[in-house]
Amino acid sequence: MTRTVDTTRVRPSHDVLRLLPAKTARAVGALPLAVEDGTVVVCLADKTDFNAIERVETLLADRKVEFVEAQDPVDFRRVLRENYPDAAMTGDLERPENLFAHVMRRALARNASDIHISPAETETLVRMRIDGRLQTDLSVSSQTAAEFVSYIKVLANLDIAEKRAPQDGNIDTNVNGLEVSLRVATVPTIWGEHVTLRILSQTRETKQLDTLDNLGFHSHQLKLFEEALETPDGVVILSGPTGSGKTTTLYAALRRLAKPGDLHLVSIEDPVEKPVAGVTQIKVDARQERVSFEKALRSVLRHDPDVVMVGEIRDGETAQTALRSALTGHLVLTTLHTNSAPGILTRLVDLGVPPYLVASTLRLAVAQRLLRRPCRECMAWQPADAATCERYGWDAANPPKVPVARGCAYCGNTGYSGRTAIYEMLPVNDGVRKMLLKGESEGDIYRWLKAFAPGLTLRGDALAKVLEGETTLEEYRATVVEELELAELTIIN
Repeated sequence: MTRTVDTTRVRPSHDVLRLLPAKTARAVGALPLAVEDGTVVVCLADKTDFNAIERVETLLADRKVEFVEAQDPVDFRRVLRENYPDAAMTGDLERPENLFAHVMRRALARNASDIHISPAETETLVRMRIDGRLQTDLSVSSQTAAEFVSYIKVLANLDIAEKRAPQDGNIDTNVNGLEVSLRVATVPTIWGEHVTLRILSQTRETKQLDTLDNLGFHSHQLKLFEEALETPDGVVILSGPTGSGKTTTLYAALRRLAKPGDLHLVSIEDPVEKPVAGVTQIKVDARQERVSFEKALRSVLRHDPDVVMVGEIRDGETAQTALRSALTGHLVLTTLHTNSAPGILTRLVDLGVPPYLVASTLRLAVAQRLLRRPCRECMAWQPADAATCERYGWDAANPPKVPVARGCAYCGNTGYSGRTAIYEMLPVNDGVRKMLLKGESEGDIYRWLKAFAPGLTLRGDALAKVLEGETTLEEYRATVVEELELAELTIIN
């Protein structure tokens, strides 16, 4: 039986597309999709076109080839043109406007969050961050890259003559009928300017992440989080590295609070990444020093808010103002850069906030990470080995099955497609308050949390999601540093 493929969902990498010349691919109607177990998977417009089969087999004579059929011929022709655009066939892809359009189409098709234009000694790489990992999409000459960067700077209203100082700007553009907002940042390097494009919003963006129910919370975690949001005053703080989904979680929390329409919600952000209905959103202007987080927060408190979201606590003044505002009857949602939920408490004290103020206002501390989900089209299950069972406390005599990422056309040969969140939650109850006021360390509080509720730790949540097939052990180990590894590092040091 002929294998069919939904070409609207495929994400062929640049290396796979290079297996066939653009002119040949368009002429015979052939689209290379992936390399699966050493076999090149090629989708044809017509599976019975023996001339096309012969030409592809001749070009890939040193490889094994599997031919598949598109589910919809119309979709196939559109996807073929997107991956092998007219400009690539005529040699015009080096023109900056064509290259920009091509890169943006590729980024949206592959659900990229960022585009990096990274100069090197002899070439410039265009890389895309997909599911949290950078992947090289194509390389261009230094001359083409210089023109490409200048074109982007013009679109972002930046100074094209200034190449020795960092610049920031924004681009609003239309890609295949989709309105896309980009945040642009440039920085000089020894080989030229590095440009990063952050894709902030697009009209086709899924609404799935707009609600707390779809963010990966287990039922007991969701209950804790919603109970914290229902308190009339106090502070809820999220932590995690850049790109761990903190802003997405905060936006979902604001939508949850805004739904009844009887609360005055205000957010202070740098930048405002997406409009949220029912929320008064304020953009920090740190460069001109007119609107800082601390200044904006002090001003907002005079506007009778019920809920205040502060994008990030960056200094002691903002931290103290945020926590003291909770004493006057406000619910404050914010973020702080720490590695764990217990670390939020000690970090606030390090910033100069009195421990009694932290103990009396903090309601919930949350740490989160984003882990890639195994591709549902190619994932496999296998029993955990004895060493894994011993490490994670599983029964080696009856080992559980864990997912294994493989790779196919639908995931760009990575084995992963999409991401899920894992959470560590520390409800600040009387026991935690006593430890905080005694000056106990982050490690002491973490050990208490692990003994009190192991399922509320990052480790516990991640292992539960592994057994559910929502992520893999390899992804967990690559993203989260376990306490066992920290102990080994301490001994080495």
